[in-house]
Amino acid sequence: MKKYLILNWWGWSSKDGWKSWLKIELESKAYEVFLPNLPNSNNPILEEQLDYINVYAWDFDEDWNIVGHSLWCQLALKFIEENKISNNNIILVAPSYPWLAMELEEEKFWDKFFTLEKYYNTELNFEKINKLNNNYTIFLSHDDPYINFDNAKKYYSQLKKVNFVEFKNKWHFNRTAWVNELKEILDY
Repeated sequence: MKKYLILNWWGWSSKDGWKSWLKIELESKAYEVFLPNLPNSNNPILEEQLDYINVYAWDFDEDWNIVGHSLWCQLALKFIEENKISNNNIILVAPSYPWLAMELEEEKFWDKFFTLEKYYNTELNFEKINKLNNNYTIFLSHDDPYINFDNAKKYYSQLKKVNFVEFKNKWHFNRTAWVNELKEILDY
């Protein structure tokens, strides 16, 4: 039976946006879906959240899929790297990347910059990650005000098996852009 671990995004609960919609859609197909409310969502600490989702690692096999959004894409990849999660499908929606903190320092979230800096600067070992043979699909929107399309594509091109899906007018794939459903994700 297919299983899904859906990681929500910074500052929101599992009941918000397209992630709760996706959970309902997948459960209607009789899949097992886990959409945890991560601790300290407003002031995330990577190690704490990684510890929190590590409870799922013991059961991971090729039937599992991971869906991450925004900042939690870093969490998803660190989870994969540290737990040697292999032969899975991974979907990353509007993923952050390490040097984003430098860009945001001057433009956005100045009051949250220091809280998020460590999260944004999470170093990923792509050599290790690529040996795990996962398939990655990355959703990016050209008009995302937080995730620069070209920078994200450049950074995540380091993944060996990666497919980029480009959108227009999806902004950051959140409620602010009226993205309460993400039907395209069901194709992947």
